[in-house]
Amino acid sequence: MSTAERIYDILLAKADAIVRRAADRLDGLIHPDFVYVNAAGRSFDKAGYIETYCTSGRIAFAAQRFSNLSVQEFPGVAEATFIAHDSFIVDGATIAATYQSLCVFVAGPDGWQWIAGQTRTAG
Repeated sequence: MSTAERIYDILLAKADAIVRRAADRLDGLIHPDFVYVNAAGRSFDKAGYIETYCTSGRIAFAAQRFSNLSVQEFPGVAEATFIAHDSFIVDGATIAATYQSLCVFVAGPDGWQWIAGQTRTAG
């Protein structure tokens, strides 16, 4: 399996975990030194990301799909850019939005883990 296929599988597993609110599954995909910046410019560490997007209920994902995935591999690091098509509920309102995302992954003894990401509104 190629690195691009592995990264795609991780992104699918991440999307499934946030939709199902499976914090334990999401935890295994994310590196301990994780940092993420969302489209509103808010930064999260690993615990904050899992709490905000998976367990708090403030944002409840109904779906997350990806398109235009491009993966570049370097020794021990892979970067992925893609378009994320999200559907989520905030304050009782369903929102469908499209984002441009960058995710960075590091290779470790247990495989690839997501270590950094940034998302912005596509446009």
